[in-house]
Amino acid sequence: MQLLKWSTKRLTLMWIVLVMLCTLFAPSTMIQQSQAATIGVDGNAADWSSINALTTNTGTAQSLKVTQNSTNLYALVQGAGLSTATGSFWLNTDNNTATGYQASGWGVTGIEWMLENNTLYRYTGDGTSWSWNAISTLPASQFVRNSSTIETSIPLSTLQLAVGNTIKIGYIDNNSATNRLPAASLLLPLYTIATDTPSTGTTTVVTPTELDSPLNNPFKGWSPSAKSTSYPQQHRLVYAGVTWKELEPTKGNYDFAAIEATNNFAYWKSKGVKVVFRLILDSPSGSAHRDIPDWLVNDIVAQGESAGVAYSDATGGMGAGNNTGFSPNYSSTYLIARHKLAIEAIANRYNTNDRPVAFVQIGSLGHWGEFHTWPYVGPNGETNYTGTFPVNAISNQYVQHYIDAFAGKEDKMQLMIRRSIALAKTNNKGLVMGMFNDVFGDKPSFDADWGWYTGTQNGYWDDIGQQQPAHKDFWETRISGGEFYGGASGMNAALTTGAGFTETLRQTELSKPSWLGPNSPASLAVGGTLQANIDTLKKRMGYHFVIKEVSHPTTLTGASVAVTVKVENKGVQHFPFAWPLEIQLRKGDTVVAKKTTTANLTTWKTGSYTVTDSIPVASSLAAGTYDIAVAIINPETNTPGVDFANTGKLTDGAFKVSTTTK
Repeated sequence: MQLLKWSTKRLTLMWIVLVMLCTLFAPSTMIQQSQAATIGVDGNAADWSSINALTTNTGTAQSLKVTQNSTNLYALVQGAGLSTATGSFWLNTDNNTATGYQASGWGVTGIEWMLENNTLYRYTGDGTSWSWNAISTLPASQFVRNSSTIETSIPLSTLQLAVGNTIKIGYIDNNSATNRLPAASLLLPLYTIATDTPSTGTTTVVTPTELDSPLNNPFKGWSPSAKSTSYPQQHRLVYAGVTWKELEPTKGNYDFAAIEATNNFAYWKSKGVKVVFRLILDSPSGSAHRDIPDWLVNDIVAQGESAGVAYSDATGGMGAGNNTGFSPNYSSTYLIARHKLAIEAIANRYNTNDRPVAFVQIGSLGHWGEFHTWPYVGPNGETNYTGTFPVNAISNQYVQHYIDAFAGKEDKMQLMIRRSIALAKTNNKGLVMGMFNDVFGDKPSFDADWGWYTGTQNGYWDDIGQQQPAHKDFWETRISGGEFYGGASGMNAALTTGAGFTETLRQTELSKPSWLGPNSPASLAVGGTLQANIDTLKKRMGYHFVIKEVSHPTTLTGASVAVTVKVENKGVQHFPFAWPLEIQLRKGDTVVAKKTTTANLTTWKTGSYTVTDSIPVASSLAAGTYDIAVAIINPETNTPGVDFANTGKLTDGAFKVSTTTK
């Protein structure tokens, strides 16, 4: 059924019914007139300048904003070439997608009200049937439309809304499948009916304004290659894949200066961007080469051992341009001994208070450090065609090197592994690893018996016939990451609205990644056709903290002020490090008193959390008005380091949430 395709005859019948209803039931059934508000419904959007968009899109319908005062709900659509004949707002007013009309073209909706042009309709059907009651036609004081702006107001009482209610809202321009807000296939954005600073007796309760947009926060989002410094999309992580040959060009000489120059460590530090680090022993490319040092090859041979095998895969299975390299002899006792020293050097280098490296991926084993030497059968039936992958007794020694080197350093660097193995959660140091999925978005690689997600949850038989255990629900305490599958084409497919992006969102909900890279959309131009989906995914990945409510005494009396903060994490994952949550009493830019709460952000998974603590107040504090602020403190700088999805951000990064007086 196509929505909003109203015939002239049907509109005429609707109008007759409306007139009869008005005659029978008197004007009390008509929608109430809007009351005076700071927003004027006049087609001029200047008075909306301080209000952030709930959702954006490219093309005709570009931005949707919503606000309210004590009596009216206001909505604004801005764009270019908007239809002046047909358009519709869709409202889910009970925040329940299982009730109401299921409008096509978005995710599940559950619509109770539709404002088509200036006529308001209440849904009366069973969820799929097209059954609406016309409630009223809005006057010019409540509905204005032109080709660039659509502005309306509806009394909250008509929609049966009150403070604290959460609604979902969208807009469709001219019955279009694409010119809509939010973009096609997305979920309708949320808006909570709030008041500014209501007081009840001696207590002030504040509902801060929420921002419905992705944030450029630490340890989440995109992690493109560190080797470039020019990415259109914002990001706070970069990926540094380092070969052993780069790390130790001569025996015992760990050339960190060269590695850090190549990967722009100083630049990224200046931008507050952290590094995902991977040591690689075999990185296939288009030409013959080795990724372990020449001196190491010579020493292994001198020990009477094979150094490995050079390969050039003619099957095409490794991907165009990625078919040639050198697979080390992982069983070499000399290589194992030198690998231990190399991993220790990396850990010692980056276990510092400035924390340049946030996550260390266990690479070392297999092509690209991905725990495989596939393909195993060559064009003429050769076994182990591109090198032999080691059995557990050997590969576990490499993993143990990481455990020994990084155990006890989890406050600065966290260890991650691609495949679930016993040592990932059970080892002699009590170190539990996060995991990363280097084929994120690809359904078979996720769900098959051998798939990444299936393996983490149920265990699996690996590529060389060994049974490996599960690392079930590792994300409950550790971080999940990865990168999109299939290079640029796979990433674009995974971000394109339809089956691709639907699958990406499903995998996000199941495996709860905080970041993706180096294959990520960081290099795509801002505002392209994939931007809405990029933003949706970035917002949902990792953590996304929203301050929902703050309460405190209206006036300062005594030696402290008790503050209660309610926060919702709308992301899929917790914050990875134990950064402190601080509540502050401020006079302008000066923090006059503060308290570090006992909140543990590493336990804040998806859901709501309440923190209550008291800020000490000196008896000498002068009379006056003071701000109350909330901040997550970066221990590296001892300053606020994480944005909440709220308005009120101060110049130092803390968030003003209320005021009080003494």
